[in-house]
Amino acid sequence: MIFLSILIALVVERVAPQLVELRLNPWLREYSEWMISVLHIERFAGWMGLAVLVFPVIVVIWIISGMFENAFFGLFELAFNVAVIFFCLGPKELNSQVDKYLDAIEVGDSQQRFDIARQITREVPSMELSTQVIQVCKAIYVEANSRLFAILFWFLVLGPVAVVLYRLLEQLLNSSYLQQSLASVTKLSHLVLGWVDWLPAHITLFVYMVSGNFEEGLQKYRQGSVAAVDMYEQNNELLQTVGFHSIASHDVPDENQAIDIVRKSRGLVLRSLVVWLFITALLSILI
Repeated sequence: MIFLSILIALVVERVAPQLVELRLNPWLREYSEWMISVLHIERFAGWMGLAVLVFPVIVVIWIISGMFENAFFGLFELAFNVAVIFFCLGPKELNSQVDKYLDAIEVGDSQQRFDIARQITREVPSMELSTQVIQVCKAIYVEANSRLFAILFWFLVLGPVAVVLYRLLEQLLNSSYLQQSLASVTKLSHLVLGWVDWLPAHITLFVYMVSGNFEEGLQKYRQGSVAAVDMYEQNNELLQTVGFHSIASHDVPDENQAIDIVRKSRGLVLRSLVVWLFITALLSILI
């Protein structure tokens, strides 16, 4: 049931892009605005504010999950699990973003290339192609873990509730609206997500090494992070560094080299997904 739910959700994401658009609904902002207006969460301490925002959603998922457990020969439970996994992936589909980025490089559209790079990296990238491509490649390794691999891990370990909790923490952290109105909550989400993401991120690091250049990746892992100031930043820095050195990395002197290195980064993620699915299938049998 666990592996089948994951597999169906991944297939739906690839074959039904129109459904992916539903994940972009800014429901969290609307929900947060309503909670702030009703309960004045901005007056609460960080832990209390985070709990008040997260607890109602988690309770609803927990109740529904219990209601659907083994219902109608397990079909309702399967459908619910698929829905939870699907809507907790992303929210954007990484592979399609990479395709658009590669297309922008090929046609020489620097503005579109910049816009898509900004979406993938979640920051203002460089306009220079050689620097920008490296930024995008490193962001791909982080985004693959956040959007996909961590979701697989937490669903496998603790089920739908854990998956929803992970995505809520990630969305709270990256919500520009909440960063302004509930700074204490976003700061706490940053702290909690760092610890929650530590184990799946380190499994992903190992998978990147196995799926690519193991010796180079292992060497960078042993060196550890350099600029990280907390657990969240450390996880991301290691994912970027180990992932980038797990492919045959090189300079980016021209567009052909740029396209090649981006494709290699995506190829590493796709091979890592196969390894993750193998791990998931194996553990779902043993659990």
